[in-house]
Amino acid sequence: MKYLGIDLGSKTLGLACGEGKIAFSWKTIRFPEHDFKNAIMQLQNAIKEYQPNILVFGYPLNMDGTEGLSTKIVLNFIDNFKLIENNDKLSIILQDERRTTYSSQQILIKNNVSKKKRKQVKDQLAAAIILQAYFDKIN
Repeated sequence: MKYLGIDLGSKTLGLACGEGKIAFSWKTIRFPEHDFKNAIMQLQNAIKEYQPNILVFGYPLNMDGTEGLSTKIVLNFIDNFKLIENNDKLSIILQDERRTTYSSQQILIKNNVSKKKRKQVKDQLAAAIILQAYFDKIN
């Protein structure tokens, strides 16, 4: 089984991949701010390249566990993604992503990664943290 972890931001999609045990950072897709149609097209290309069976989206709950604006944006993105032919055949799982971007930043800072490089990889590392949390939960 191939999994694709996805961290949706307003200008980036962080992607991670794995086969059920260990998540690996893969790539960051950049798109014009809030241009989610563009993001979906680019995600389509990544899916064709990696050919996952399951997509694990970060589910951005508020710290108190409630849904907020970010949650609605992710759910709307998923709904629009499913409207495209064959996307409805992919399994989609939501994984709590609270503090993943913060955690990815802290990991990069702790490892003395330059500010420029942190900006380039933080979203794919956040996706890897999301996907790894899912793997830990199912194993």
